[in-house]
Amino acid sequence: MTLALALVLAASAQAPACPAEAPAAMRLAGLPSELVAGRTHTVALEPTGAGTVVERSGATLGVFDRTGRGWSARYDYVRGLSQAFGVGLTGAPYTVSASYAERLADSICTRMLSASLPVERRVYAVVGCARRALEPRFGLVLRCRADRLRLTGMRWTGWNADTATGRGHLAGGGKATVTLSSPRECATLDGFIYTRAKIVTPVRTYPRVPIACPLP
Repeated sequence: MTLALALVLAASAQAPACPAEAPAAMRLAGLPSELVAGRTHTVALEPTGAGTVVERSGATLGVFDRTGRGWSARYDYVRGLSQAFGVGLTGAPYTVSASYAERLADSICTRMLSASLPVERRVYAVVGCARRALEPRFGLVLRCRADRLRLTGMRWTGWNADTATGRGHLAGGGKATVTLSSPRECATLDGFIYTRAKIVTPVRTYPRVPIACPLP
C-alpha cells in the first residue's frame, strides 16, 4: 500500500458524515419497491452526476433486518459496485445501506445511503418435481424419487404461512387433505419452498413426506 493510499483510507475512516444538503455522488440502484423473501436481488452504486467520489477509499454495503441481523461487506472500489443478496421470511423491513467517501472542497466526508424496504412473504410448492408454483391446483407430486404421490384438484387455505392446508384428490387414493409445512430457502428455485407434507386420506395417512429442493 502506498503512503498516499494509506492516508486516504485513514482520512475516510475518520471522516465526518457528509452534510445532507450536499448532493450525493452515488445512489443505491437496482432495488425494487418491495423485496421478495428468498428471491435474489441486486443492489448497486451508480453515479448521480454530482459530487466527487474518493474511489480509492472503497465502500461498504450492508443488509440488515429490523432486529439488526444481517451482513456487511467492505469493497476496495466504489464505481461499478454491485452485490446480490436475499432476505428471509421474517424480520421485515430490511435496511439496505452503503457508505463511501466523498471529497467536498478540501475535506473528505463519509456519505451514508440507506433504503428501508418491506418484504413480501412468498412460499412456493415444488410442482412436477422441478418447478415452483403458488397454490397449485394440479401438478403437485410428492416422493419424486420413490413411489410418487400425485395430487390434483387442490384448494388451499393459509398459503404463504408456515403451514398451508389443501383439499383435493390423491391419485389412486381418493379424497385427500394435505398439510404443507417447514418453509426453507431453495436456491435452485430462487425462493422459499415448503419442505414437509402430511397427507390424510380415508384409508391411509402419510405423516411425514419430505420435499426436496430440486437439483440444478
